[in-house]
Amino acid sequence: MNTCSINSGAGALFVSLLLAAHPAHAGDSGSGSSGVVHRYGQLQVKNTQLCDQNGNPVQLRGMSSHDLKQFPFAKNTVSNLANDWHVAVVRAAMYTDSYGSSYVQDPCVKQTVKLIVEEAIRYDIYVIVDWHILEDGNPNRYKRQAKEFFEEMARAYGHRPNVIYEICNEPNGTGVTWQDIKAYAEFVIPAIRAVDPDSLIIVGTDTWCQGVRAAAQAPLDFPNLLYALHFYAGTHREELRRSADFVLSRGLPLFVSEWGLTDASGKGKLYFDEAQEWVAWMNKHKISWANWSFSNADEASAALKPNVNMAGPWKDSDLNPSGKWILRQLTGR
Repeated sequence: MNTCSINSGAGALFVSLLLAAHPAHAGDSGSGSSGVVHRYGQLQVKNTQLCDQNGNPVQLRGMSSHDLKQFPFAKNTVSNLANDWHVAVVRAAMYTDSYGSSYVQDPCVKQTVKLIVEEAIRYDIYVIVDWHILEDGNPNRYKRQAKEFFEEMARAYGHRPNVIYEICNEPNGTGVTWQDIKAYAEFVIPAIRAVDPDSLIIVGTDTWCQGVRAAAQAPLDFPNLLYALHFYAGTHREELRRSADFVLSRGLPLFVSEWGLTDASGKGKLYFDEAQEWVAWMNKHKISWANWSFSNADEASAALKPNVNMAGPWKDSDLNPSGKWILRQLTGR
């Protein structure tokens, strides 16, 4: 029985109907696809570098969703991001236990994640399936649910080169250390690898993914792993870049799976000069990134203005200043 279709009402039923009506098939990359996955194939990690199937360094650039319960992607969101914004990757941020209405309370939000994955496959781009820890802090709190979720995703999509698993967004809180995160990763990763032996896995680091030094001192012993580094231009500056340079020198591969032009609140002014410093740094090291956030949230870090249709296509007048700036980074226009 598909309890999501029954218990979550019209929204979940709508997503289920979309998935049934538009299944992604091998070789079906959609009209006007960017063709990113066709070019790069199954990604791999070599030393500190993300590489294509032939071992050539690559840099993915794209957008992260906001909370998929509050700001769900529509069917055409991914296609317009692929075709008009030229993204190589989208990140499906599935909040786990925040704001009182997330996956732990309502697992049917995974239907929206599946819609995003299906559309990413159709339009031939990569997709990050993000177990978006925030208020829950310690990833071990719901490690059983995480294991079951990623096993399900791996069974459904592990044969596709498109899918990247991000197993714990921003572990945080008093007493939450890299050792806690490492123990969680050593519980979840083998479950993924039992089904999908070669897809990329991104592992969050402590202190909202700024604690990369601790991970470099005691890295996990699995292939094709990257470690999450998150920053917000108004809060995190040269000191964090120095830490990132240090861990790269120690051989720790990084993926900036979330970053924004604001301070860490996601609100207030935009820090364009400092954001450009970060973009230059990521380009120098060919570090892949997903900007926060592709949503119509009422905050400065959102790409769209409030109440703009998430489906698109989007006019220049639909975009917040952050969205306009990121669009130029992605497309040059």
